[in-house]
This record gives sequence, structure tokens and C-alpha cells, in this order.
Amino acid sequence: MKFKLFEKLFLLFLSTMLLLLSLVILAVHFNFKQGLTVYLQKIELQKIEPFTLELGRFFQQQNSWDKLRNQEMWFGWVTHSSLAKTPTTTLTPQSKPSNESLWIDIDRLVIVDNENRPVMGILKSPEPFDFTDEYKLPIKSKNATVGFLIIKPNPLITDLVLVNFMESQLQGYLWIMVFALLLSLFLAFVMARQILSPLKKITAGMRSLATGDFDIQISEKGRDELATLAQDFNFLSRALAQSEQARQQWLADISHELRTPLAVLRGEIEALVDGVRLPTPERMQSLEQEILSLTRLVDDLYQLSLSDLGALTYQFNRLELVSHCQIIIAAFQTRFASRAIQLTFNTQCTNAFVNGDAMRLAQLISNLLENSYRYTDDNGMCRVSLFEEKNHLIIYIEDSPPNVAEEELPLLFERFHRVDKSRHRETGGAGLGLAICRNIVNAHGGIIFAENSDLGGVRIVIELPKA
Repeated sequence: MKFKLFEKLFLLFLSTMLLLLSLVILAVHFNFKQGLTVYLQKIELQKIEPFTLELGRFFQQQNSWDKLRNQEMWFGWVTHSSLAKTPTTTLTPQSKPSNESLWIDIDRLVIVDNENRPVMGILKSPEPFDFTDEYKLPIKSKNATVGFLIIKPNPLITDLVLVNFMESQLQGYLWIMVFALLLSLFLAFVMARQILSPLKKITAGMRSLATGDFDIQISEKGRDELATLAQDFNFLSRALAQSEQARQQWLADISHELRTPLAVLRGEIEALVDGVRLPTPERMQSLEQEILSLTRLVDDLYQLSLSDLGALTYQFNRLELVSHCQIIIAAFQTRFASRAIQLTFNTQCTNAFVNGDAMRLAQLISNLLENSYRYTDDNGMCRVSLFEEKNHLIIYIEDSPPNVAEEELPLLFERFHRVDKSRHRETGGAGLGLAICRNIVNAHGGIIFAENSDLGGVRIVIELPKA
């Protein structure tokens, strides 16, 4: 038979409570029984203490125990003592007194001398008697101990009086147990429902997520682990919703970026096919530029997808960054000079080593220089600086106007993001270069961000850990 989680929790709680209640009742019953037995025995010992005083006076008068060694004389003396319910006035030998004439069974009493040898009682052995101190009362004469009175445990206390009392107590315990069990059943039912109610909501929410409903949110009441689980579920739901929104935006942006060059190509080619336009070198060059733009976009998309998947290969080696930057900057000098943009490299470092991939770092710096070339006005300036700190190497790539609004700076590394009209598609790419740069820097354990430059444009800051 299979049980649901609710039934399992309910049965587990019920069985646990039943076991605990049974153990508690057994422990209380045993402890009470032992305590009552000890209490009754102490009461009996207190009542029998006057009898020890009488035995002490008897020894003082007789100066020995010889007279009590005779059983008939012993029985007669006991009926004359405080053990008798109605003491006799004369001391005469007689047979064993009945249980009705004494308030204690005479067979439970044993008198021993100082050397623990029996004087009178049911034991006739002359050997020393082994007794427990708990039932031993001293017999004194003239402040000297002359013997001991041994009282055996009373079987009537454990077998009759106590049993009847325990039975009544046990019935009370059973009623308490039944009430506690019913209360436990009610509490178990309520607690199990409280535990499973949020779990059912989370289960239903997970099914909604599986069907694509990422807007689902569940209540986060309480401060326990289930509330924390609900918070984590809501966080997951929001993250999936954002991821789905980013995916849809990604597809829309890709479609838009691909549609523009394809539409231009289609229009130009249809005009050439229909004979509306002649295939002049200028028109063929325009078609080539659109194809190159489309090719560059596809290449950027491919590089970015590989980077997101972690499929870009990196071969990390000890790399000297100063000479590496100088080689890359020298390759861009002619291109920047064609637009009268001054490209400079400043550093006070002689040897700056990082643990990096030479090809990927070259791609990083090239992308940033290409970005600066496209977006910097003619007759402007681009400055590359390399600084050394305790544990990092910092690279600045900054340019002259146009600038970017302060609120737009954190968004520069988002895919397909463009800012104002000064940085539009005709002067640049599809907005993927900086996203690729961010992935390369992250792969090297560094950080990259943008800020305003003292030259009036944008400063890209790259921090890479030293080798």
C-alpha cells in the first residue's frame, strides 16, 4: 500500500507521539511504584523504632539474649511489646501469635548480635546473617549497640496494597494517554496540513514553470524553511522570466539587424535585374559593403554565441602586456591617421605580465580600438594607457567627443545596445563588439566598465589580475 506524503507525515507523527507517551507513562508508573514502596517502608521503620527501645531495655535487664532464644518465650515477649495490637499485661510463654494479634508479621523480624549471628527469628543458622543496611535498626543498651533488628521487605506492600493502588493509578494514566493521543492526532493533522499546503503551491508553481508560465509567484508567509523555499522559487520564476524576455529580445534584435542589410541587398539586386539601374562600379561597391556588413554581423553573432556557451578556446600563458599593446596600436595608426585621429599609448610599466590568451586579448583591444575609431569625430584623439597596481594591471582606452549620457554607460556592454544618434548603425556595427569584449575579460578573471573621459568622450576601463 502506497502512502502520500501527507499520510506519511501523519503516521510518522502519530507513531512518534504514541511511543513517547507510552515511554513516559511507563517511566512515571515505575518511578511512582518505587517511590511509594520506599515511602511505606520508611513509615513502617519509624513505627518499629519503639520496639528496638524495648529490646534494648530487655538486654539491659537480662544482660544477654539467652532468654529470647527460646521460641515460646520470644513469642510471649512479642505479644507483650509494642508490636501487639493489644499488648498483654503478663509475660508468659506461648505459641506463635496470629497475624490478627500483631500489626506486623513476626516472621519478617530477625534479631542479631554485634557479630551478626541470629539471636531470634526464623533463621536458626549460627552463621552470620547477611542483610542490607536499608532494613537494619540498631539495638542499644546504655548507649552501646548490643545488636540489630532486621526487618525483611513486606510482601503485602508490593503484592496487595500497592498493586491495588497502582491499578487505580494506571487507569488514570491510560485515560490521560487516550486524551493526549487524541490531542496529538489533532495537532498532527493541523501541522501536516500547514507543512504540505506551501509544498502543494510550490508543486503547482513548478508545473506552471514547466509549461512556460514564468509570471507565476507564490506567497512567502513566515520565516521558516518553507518560506525560504518559496522565496527561492519566486526568484527562479523572475530569473526565468527575465531570461525568456532577453531571449525574445535577442531574437528580435537579430532579426532586425539581419533584415536591414538583406533588404538593401534585395532592393539593389532587384533594381539591377529589372534594368532600373546599371551595374556600375559604384553600385557594385555598395553591394559589397552591405555584404561585408552582413558578414561582420554573422561573425559577431557566432563569436558571441561561442563565448556564451563557453566554447571559445583559451590558451593561457604568461604574457607581457606592454609590448602586446604596442604591436596592436601600431597596426591601427594608419587607419586612425586617415581621419586625423591621434592615437597614443602611455605607460610607465616596463614589464607587465598577465596570465592570458594572446589572441583573445588582441581581439579585446582591437575591438575597443575599432569601436573608438568608428565613434570618434574626425580630428579627435584616442589614448591608450597602461597602469600597474598591487595585484592588477589597468588599461584605459579613452577618446574625444561625442560623449555618452551617464545613465547609458552601464548599458554599453549589452547586446545590440546603441545610445544616441551620434553612435548610430551607419558609423558602427550591430552593437555586439563590447558584449564580446566583456566575455573575454570575464574569462581572464578581470572586470570591464565604462565611464566618462577627461578627453570628452568615453573611457573603457579594463582590470586584469597580474600573473
